[in-house]
Amino acid sequence: MNIALVGTGQMGQAVADVAPDRGHDITCRFDSSRPLTGASPDNLRDVDVAIDFSLPSVALPHIQRYCHWHQPAVIGTTGWYDHLDDVRELVDEHDAGLLYAPNFSLGTAVLQRALAAVAPLIDQLEDYDAFVHEMHHTQKVDSPSGTAEMLGRTLVERLGRKSRVETEAQHDRIDPEALHVTSTRCGSVFGEHTVGFDGSFDRVELSHSAKSRAGFAYGAVRAAEWLDGRTGLFTLDDVLDDWLD
Repeated sequence: MNIALVGTGQMGQAVADVAPDRGHDITCRFDSSRPLTGASPDNLRDVDVAIDFSLPSVALPHIQRYCHWHQPAVIGTTGWYDHLDDVRELVDEHDAGLLYAPNFSLGTAVLQRALAAVAPLIDQLEDYDAFVHEMHHTQKVDSPSGTAEMLGRTLVERLGRKSRVETEAQHDRIDPEALHVTSTRCGSVFGEHTVGFDGSFDRVELSHSAKSRAGFAYGAVRAAEWLDGRTGLFTLDDVLDDWLD
């Protein structure tokens, strides 16, 4: 495949390193010095898929262009999920192909599925209280991570005693119905996510630790391969479902 790399930061560079190993070519690049918002469809004429790890501030303008240009795209940028319904309508209107995920690590996808399986059991064991904690490097632009929020939502959907995700620091007693999602920014940590269930006598934890950015890049490239020839709005769950089938 010919890939357009949108966002040439650390994740973009990781994609550029992984793609040739899968037999793909990076044929054009867009970043702050050559913004996609200043491009035209002709600039992506021979591109099979765009892989976008840009910034939240430009995510929606990029998505709008991908849809209008009928350009298949894999979106690793977060910070736009409040507009998901609008994006779904846009994808349907233009018969576009778009795949998004807050985290393209296949290991994290496995963690989410394990959590979805465990949570109903925990829901029957009221002594256990749930939490999510994540740690990333100091250059990460969002806090908490989109992955931590996703894991939190997975729990809230499956735990009857939790009604919402709470991401702010708590300076008083926390609402028992709130699921606390906390963050640490330190050094050069690639990404660590822990989901815990704390009881009176023990604690059960499920966790994922990334060894490098290559794992995220590999997942994004595999997702791009899967998206080729498909139309619709997809997530990494759709890819896993297809592989499992």
